[in-house]
Amino acid sequence: MSRRAIGVYAIAATLVAGVGPLTFDAHAAALKYPKAGCFTVTDPKGDATFEAAPNNRDLDIRGFALESTRTDLLAFVKIDKLAAGPGSTDGARYTLDFTFNNHIFSASGSTYSHGSGAVRDGLAQTGQAGHTVQLGVDVPPIAVGTGLLDLVTKDRGFKTSKLKVTFDTKRSWVVFDLPIADIQKYGGAKFAGGLTAVDVKTGTDEYAVSSIWDTTAVANASTSTDAWSVGDNSCFPTKKRR
Repeated sequence: MSRRAIGVYAIAATLVAGVGPLTFDAHAAALKYPKAGCFTVTDPKGDATFEAAPNNRDLDIRGFALESTRTDLLAFVKIDKLAAGPGSTDGARYTLDFTFNNHIFSASGSTYSHGSGAVRDGLAQTGQAGHTVQLGVDVPPIAVGTGLLDLVTKDRGFKTSKLKVTFDTKRSWVVFDLPIADIQKYGGAKFAGGLTAVDVKTGTDEYAVSSIWDTTAVANASTSTDAWSVGDNSCFPTKKRR
């Protein structure tokens, strides 16, 4: 599957989402980052390309590290050089995907150079676009020929969540903080065992449409083969976490 095709699926994942907090560098100071160079999944440098577009360092994933605390699943995503938004357009969108208990989770957050996120959030009030921060569970793709009425009236799999996304532009990290309570609620099981099909995607964000530039899945693959075991916090300091 091409990255354009992956992008079409990502567009489906931007519709009708629950709002969550989006924070910047001030909140980042309180985070406990993974050990230097330690990732659950690594990604090549310089591969953030969408068709013929040149590499964009704001969207170039270097790797990510997962951690579970008593209350939350955290994903620390290292970006080559994170900025408020990519130079090619105003907005950038970052998404963590994983499968838990046969349910597909997608946690997303966007950041903007010039504030067009207000347009996205405004459109989201109509039920025809996604918020800047969202959680989706088992979100179906938009099928060819799908009518607007179907998009608006049918359950798109988007959930209310206390998902938080932090953009640390000083150290080039995007951090997802998803409550375990939300995972258990929508996954229908205790948060134990492992996650499969784990990956991170980045893309440009133009109002309510996202186009994928980089993914940690194997090139041209629609589903990651990477997995992670709950409680595997080997990339993080051993001192007691919250």
